[in-house]
Amino acid sequence: MKSIETLEIPVIVAYFGGKPNYLKFALKSAADFNNTVVLIGDDTNKDFWQNHWDTTLVEFDKFQNFQKCYVHMSTNSQKFEIACFKRFFCLEKWMKEKDEKKIFLLDGDIVTFADYSKEACPILPNDCIAALMTSTPKNQDNFRWASSPHFSYWTLEALEDFTDFCIRAYSNKNIRDKLEAKWQWHIDNHKPGGICDMTLLYLWSKDNPKVANLTSAMNDMTSDYNINSSTNYLEDEYEVQFSLKKLIFKNGIPYGYNKNLNKEIKFLCIHCQGGAKSVMRFLYHKQLRDFYYIGNLVQATKAKMKLLIKKIISNK
Repeated sequence: MKSIETLEIPVIVAYFGGKPNYLKFALKSAADFNNTVVLIGDDTNKDFWQNHWDTTLVEFDKFQNFQKCYVHMSTNSQKFEIACFKRFFCLEKWMKEKDEKKIFLLDGDIVTFADYSKEACPILPNDCIAALMTSTPKNQDNFRWASSPHFSYWTLEALEDFTDFCIRAYSNKNIRDKLEAKWQWHIDNHKPGGICDMTLLYLWSKDNPKVANLTSAMNDMTSDYNINSSTNYLEDEYEVQFSLKKLIFKNGIPYGYNKNLNKEIKFLCIHCQGGAKSVMRFLYHKQLRDFYYIGNLVQATKAKMKLLIKKIISNK
């Protein structure tokens, strides 16, 4: 199968409402390997990165239409969920204004180790319109229904279609019924979560042959679903060390041992989700990379100390 044409494709990090320290590692590591790295943000981080697009005063008619349709069905706050959806509408607007047809989208907790135009694009099918992070269908049981955009490839065509789908999902009875069934499952089983952008990404992409999956190992390369887990595309796929994927660095690039393929697989990026954001500085600085797991150990120790102090105080 032919790969898509290799061109220099912009890398976008979308982040609203602040400039946490870990965000600079996402931006700097992306810029170490890619020529064009843009921060789509707002007035709270406009001085954080030179190539910044401030959304504060931009009119987003389509996003406003989405907000009118949106129904909150999540244990997370509505503010958080709306912000997650917002990035897709902002990204679509930016691509139209800049006349960009293809982009890579990163979350603010991704550490980059590749020129995505040269290394990710060649492994995508020629007719690919988007690529997401999705674990095996077996892991989608019990209404998990999650495809993540934390490292994703988008064409303008796909992005326009997905944002249309987001609006349609809350007004079309067939889709709305699916969302409500999933939300009811969370309520009945007292499970956190519910309906979010990853839910709609999953429903939008699951039967679309033109949407690729970046979690599977292709040409001995892959992208990290979550450094906190041995699972990537398959369950228990990679070796773990100190509750993180075990990484071996070769010429500054991380590799993980794939237990199903019995070989080392190159990681194009590492996703430092949740508490693992403390690991990002270790992964970014060359002299610290072999000790990246220390960041996680320090974070875990701090959490245990806080819990211990809380117990001591409550017992007084």
